[in-house]
Amino acid sequence: MKNHQYVPVEEILRSSRLRSDEVTYRIKKLCKGCILSRSSTDFLGYEGYALTIFGYDALALRALVRSGAVEAIGKSLGVGKESDIYEALDSKRRRCAVKFHRLGRTSFRQTSRTRGYVADRYRVSWFYQSKLSAEKEYVSLKRLFSEGVSVPKPIAQNRHIVVMSLVAGTELKYAEIRETKPILKEILRNVRRAYLKAVLVHSDLSEYNILIKEDGKILIIDWPQSVGVNHPNSSDYLRKDLSNVIDCFRRKAGLRPDLERVLAYVKGDSGRLPIL
Repeated sequence: MKNHQYVPVEEILRSSRLRSDEVTYRIKKLCKGCILSRSSTDFLGYEGYALTIFGYDALALRALVRSGAVEAIGKSLGVGKESDIYEALDSKRRRCAVKFHRLGRTSFRQTSRTRGYVADRYRVSWFYQSKLSAEKEYVSLKRLFSEGVSVPKPIAQNRHIVVMSLVAGTELKYAEIRETKPILKEILRNVRRAYLKAVLVHSDLSEYNILIKEDGKILIIDWPQSVGVNHPNSSDYLRKDLSNVIDCFRRKAGLRPDLERVLAYVKGDSGRLPIL
């Protein structure tokens, strides 16, 4: 599929090195299971087949099951514009989370504007975009977790899937918080640690990807759009991230910290948290 939207049967025969009747039999079963989709012969002028999103899921999950990172998939933990997250168990029956990156839900133009790793690629497929997104998030999580930022622990990654420690909690948007100042301080400390230690800016931070766990701790999720602090737009992204956080606490608790002082603290220009 690197060279075809729908792969001609003749090419499948050459690549698979199977007999024609065997290829026909297998393709029929895969189409019935929604692993492959068939092209319209009238439209393309030839018989061809393409991998579906379910087929791509199957390939990635097969590799993760073989490695022991995933043993079983459970209930949905969340469905977003660009990802699906499910509760799962690994081969040792430990709970974890499996995140499927689904960039095909947004337009290519929108994705290209917001994600630098696909902006310069011509006719890149949704599968490949999702794969790049998963790889980027996995690498970012490894760096953030090693520096003590409160993020899910990355466990494994294959194609468009990232396996991580269990993502549990209530989105800040909907969380009922008794003591709001300690929560805001903890968020700012983690954003500062991400900036100074992991040298990363989330660049899409909002009240929807900050989770409040049962023990009152926070968890910052969704890092595929993160950028390095040396990125030409990192300061703008950081300002937007912090504005989103401040606006949320203004609405929830009437807190009005000064944005410029918060920025100075996160960037390390000031060693003290601003008065909230």
